Amino acid sequence: MASMAATDNSGHVRGRERTSGGTIVIAGDRTKSRLAAHRHSGRVRILKFALPLAAVAMTGFATMNILGNAGVGPALPPLEVPKIVADNLKMHNPHYQGFNSDGGHYWVKAQTAQQDLKTLTAVHLDSITGELTDVKKQKTYLTAVRGVFDNKSNILELYDAINVTGDSGLNAKLTRATIQTKENIITSDQPSTILMGAGKITSNQLTIRQKTKEYTFLENVRTHIQPKESQQAATGQADTTQTALPFGKPGQPVDVASNRLDVDDVKKIAIYSGQVTATQDGATMTSPEMTVTYEGAVAPSAKDDSQAKDAHTDADAAGTKVKLIVARDSVVLQQTNGQTATSRTATFDTVANTAVLEGDVVLTQGDDRRAVGDRVDYDQAAQTMVLTGPVVVTQGANILKGRRLVYNRATQKMQLSAPANIMGNASAGRITAHFVKPSAKAPSAQSSDDDQNSDGISFGAAFKSDPNAPYDVVSDKLDVDDNAKNATFTGNVSAVQGAVTMRSQELTAFYTGSAGMDAADDQTTSGTAKAPATLTHLTAKKKVVVTAKDGQTATGDWAEVDVKKNLTTMGGAVVLTQGKNIVHGTRLVIDMNTGEATIKTEPVARADGPAVSSSDGDGKSQVFKAERPSAIFYPGQLKKSKIEAQGWEVRTSP
Repeated sequence: MASMAATDNSGHVRGRERTSGGTIVIAGDRTKSRLAAHRHSGRVRILKFALPLAAVAMTGFATMNILGNAGVGPALPPLEVPKIVADNLKMHNPHYQGFNSDGGHYWVKAQTAQQDLKTLTAVHLDSITGELTDVKKQKTYLTAVRGVFDNKSNILELYDAINVTGDSGLNAKLTRATIQTKENIITSDQPSTILMGAGKITSNQLTIRQKTKEYTFLENVRTHIQPKESQQAATGQADTTQTALPFGKPGQPVDVASNRLDVDDVKKIAIYSGQVTATQDGATMTSPEMTVTYEGAVAPSAKDDSQAKDAHTDADAAGTKVKLIVARDSVVLQQTNGQTATSRTATFDTVANTAVLEGDVVLTQGDDRRAVGDRVDYDQAAQTMVLTGPVVVTQGANILKGRRLVYNRATQKMQLSAPANIMGNASAGRITAHFVKPSAKAPSAQSSDDDQNSDGISFGAAFKSDPNAPYDVVSDKLDVDDNAKNATFTGNVSAVQGAVTMRSQELTAFYTGSAGMDAADDQTTSGTAKAPATLTHLTAKKKVVVTAKDGQTATGDWAEVDVKKNLTTMGGAVVLTQGKNIVHGTRLVIDMNTGEATIKTEPVARADGPAVSSSDGDGKSQVFKAERPSAIFYPGQLKKSKIEAQGWEVRTSP
């Protein structure tokens, strides 16, 4: 057997030992192997003791923890577990955006954002700005102090100092709002203010649908409308103190209170409902519902100056103008001067400055004036009021009836008529008047009138009438001039006072006080109420006929009635008849207190001989040549009459 050995650089000996059957490699140094084996054996011996001890300790620790939680044994000190604080997760300048199914889109930015750890879809935002754009590229801008955005439902809750503006003119100031970003719907259950070019709207609840341009205001809704200067200039009525309208004055601000307001800015309609009260210049209008039609946007654009320079809408240029106001169901209008109007509906055309009240119209002024009809039309420019239907006008105990009443406030003239085609009447009708005389009974005019003592023929008490009896007049038409204080009846006039009837083609009633249809006209310069209209005298013209209760008749060219004295004087070609008895003269005086009638002549010296004068009641005179006055009596007809003749030619017939 041979062997070989070699020494390496480290001094260790390596060698091989050869045998006859092969070669065997022999390691010359085993120190490292022994050290590794020794360390492994030591770890094994430690683990044999450590593992059982650790198991026992863990079991004891768990047992003590359970007992401690159950209140048994000493309490263990709490373990301090690191917490995740939301402040540590604050994001700066976050940006959220999305798209709607109809093609619109939105984005919301904030200065900072914090994730809500309880609701992982909610993010708290501070210093918010946003923009909602609909399919028509109309934009809505919003700002708020803080809010919460739910990125799952795309709902943004805003709080504190919220401003919502838009290209369409929206400018809302809110304290709390919920915005459905995809639907572009804004709601608020807190007090809100909408600013408009013509005023503002406040309410306790608000819903804005920007896609359809619909706005709903609920609870304690208040609207203030301030007409633009251009509107006032166009009407020319901004500074006027005169008005023919039953409510307010054109050009003055209007305040409306209601429970609800619905605005459709596409149809340009605003509907107020629930105890609606509109106030203008002290006048008020109340109704359950009021609809306002307007032109322009509901408000001017609220963009900042830089945006406004780049884009102006038509609404900005035109502004908001009210065109039509319609109030429905039990409308009540009250003026500051005491005038009140009620009807079923009221329509105001603010462009034409006209108003129409329809259905059970009742106009009242103070305590003693009232006019009723089916419809009344007001024209501000013409200063007229036209009342139609079964018209009844009362002033105290005085009553007028007809089908059509026209009153002009500027001229203080009034006309009452009954034309055809009103109330379904195919033919013209008649108007009636009932005038009550002063209650004090006048003394007899017989003893105080010098004319009664002149020569003439006196008849008995056929014309006697109650001095306090009212006058009832029927005619085709009545014209009243409240400046001149007269009322003229025309067309087959018939006036009845007690037992005496007077017929003529024209009858003018003169009065004191006021008969106007506007309560403002019924005040003196000191502000006190004028006295109501009171008859003083009557003038009849054109074929005057006075008939007594026994058929005695007097005809003449004109007649004057002194209402206070209860005295009637007739003139012209006077003819007094009683049965077959006939008396001719130029003047007839009837004392209706006693019923005695005296007929006489009035000679007038003229170059061509004696003559008598006769007035036709219009300030002109007619001259008749004096024929010898005459009377023809039939003795059989004189049994019931007392006749006294002085200076007359009296002829009797068998």
